[in-house]
Amino acid sequence: MEKENEFLIPVSGLALGVHNFKFDIKDDFFADLDYSEVKQGQVTVDLEVVREELMMTLNFQLEGQVLVTCDRCADEFMIPIQSEQVFYIKFGADETDESDDVAVVPAEEHAYDVSSLIYEYIILAIPMHRVHPDGECNPKVLEMLSHDTEPSDEECMMDPRWAALKDVKIEEN
Repeated sequence: MEKENEFLIPVSGLALGVHNFKFDIKDDFFADLDYSEVKQGQVTVDLEVVREELMMTLNFQLEGQVLVTCDRCADEFMIPIQSEQVFYIKFGADETDESDDVAVVPAEEHAYDVSSLIYEYIILAIPMHRVHPDGECNPKVLEMLSHDTEPSDEECMMDPRWAALKDVKIEEN
């Protein structure tokens, strides 16, 4: 419970204007999430909340590094991440306005938990292609990958059902 309270942003008691919050995300944040693909990392989240009469604008700035698996050699390494995201909280009862970047909460709501947003923005900041910087991949794995990996004719012919296909020639126009 204590960790959740750390990520609660006051809603009803927050004065109009700009408010700043800072969160230091460490390994225990990811460990508490059973479904997390990230298990280790250090990320600083600077959150600027602009409180207006009928809504709040949350400006997230994330910077740090997380532990990921290299797509090339399968070793783990720390990859730097950086992201800026904007999220809106509207006050009201009509939840039909909700979307990926908008939440509708009652105006009398006391607080809003931003932990799931922080996790989501960290995951979105991780590049799709995750590889070590040049020269840092595991050399043993790279050596194994550089060998010819096509199966020999003998290996292909283990199953006699495929033997007839060996002699098929495809002509390209």
